[in-house]
Amino acid sequence: MQRRTLLGLAASAGIVGVLGATVGIDDEPSAPPATYADEPVPRAWEWNRPVVATDTTTAGSDMYGTVRQHASVLDLEPTGRYALVTRYRLIPGSNYHAGSGWKTISLTVEHAWRSGSLVSHPGDVVPADDGDADSNLYLGTNRSTGRYRWHLTFDAATGNSRTFCFATVVDRDEAPEAGDALVDATFGAGFTKGFLRTSERDIATARLVMRGTSE
Repeated sequence: MQRRTLLGLAASAGIVGVLGATVGIDDEPSAPPATYADEPVPRAWEWNRPVVATDTTTAGSDMYGTVRQHASVLDLEPTGRYALVTRYRLIPGSNYHAGSGWKTISLTVEHAWRSGSLVSHPGDVVPADDGDADSNLYLGTNRSTGRYRWHLTFDAATGNSRTFCFATVVDRDEAPEAGDALVDATFGAGFTKGFLRTSERDIATARLVMRGTSE
């Protein structure tokens, strides 16, 4: 019911162009300062709403690092709205091989709905008000019709495993039917090591498709 693609190896070049343009490893963060949200995004099971599509996709390598996406589409009945909740587990290579020096430098997430108007876009990390920023977090965002993107960077690369969650809610005029493609959940993580900042990055997408019955 879902399609998984490592972008750059297969189709969806349009998504590569949109997402890949911002997934970079720079000497200095270019995004505005950010902070952790006062209320983290509820994980999918905490919404207590029917799940109509799910997918789990992993990108990367245990040499330099991996990022795993857990994605769920929820039916927010009877409002006519649907939510995509995506959770990311970032594991740098230094967690797989002690002393390797590989650390995480960035995470980019994009929700691209096939139909519907964007209503909200909560995240575990949000833009910071003046004076309220966390010292190591920067966040750039971009929005268009049915699409929202977060680009999270760390001022100093981190060797710790991290988990982040993001969500979007859309209002649809018509209820989807079984087999309809609902949304593309695209993500990319950047990893770096050493003084010369050798870098690696992977971008992946999962297309979530309406299943026959909800759970």
